[in-house]
Amino acid sequence: MIILASSDAAVRERWSGAVADGSASAQHNVELAALLALHPAPLLLLDLELAGLGGMAAVADLIGRHAGCRTVVMSRSPNEDEGIAALRAGARGYCNLYIDPRLLTKVISTVQAGEVWAGRKLIDRLVQMIISSPAPRSPSNIDTAAFDALTPREREIAVLVGEGVSNKIIARRLDITERTVKAHLGAVFSKLGIPGRLQLALLVTGRAERASAARTGPH
Repeated sequence: MIILASSDAAVRERWSGAVADGSASAQHNVELAALLALHPAPLLLLDLELAGLGGMAAVADLIGRHAGCRTVVMSRSPNEDEGIAALRAGARGYCNLYIDPRLLTKVISTVQAGEVWAGRKLIDRLVQMIISSPAPRSPSNIDTAAFDALTPREREIAVLVGEGVSNKIIARRLDITERTVKAHLGAVFSKLGIPGRLQLALLVTGRAERASAARTGPH
């Protein structure tokens, strides 16, 4: 089930052109709450200005109460700060409210596949925020033991991604092509059971933090 939540009928109509399967519409936060009660694990296209919603703080609360809901936050005026806030709130995607329906179809399929949709600059910035955090932690659903099963080259590339290094720079450092870097990353994502760079950065920084704690020991 895909829920189209916007108080603007024209926006809902625009979104519906990208939805291949069945969908339901909500014009107000009250209607959205009722739909979420009936369909606990939908994909939700959420207009940030939905009547009665209450802004980004309410988005975080909604996602927290409906863990199975894959939410894509749709903004009339997208910007990096708002996008960071949406992703940190647990949104699985962030994009322009008026995105082309053909591209929205790709957004939907990407999120349904368990991946995160956001601009590359936004993801890179979030990765930088993660690695600069004083106490990074890896998600509990990632099998960190599987990291040790990676090949030496895969681990090397994974660590560089965790440090916020781009594919282009990794290729230069390791004297390989960007295509090879992407191929290794595809293998890393598959072996670790994670969808992309953001989750890999969380895993790598979490491992680094635990290793540092083990070396220093209790104070």
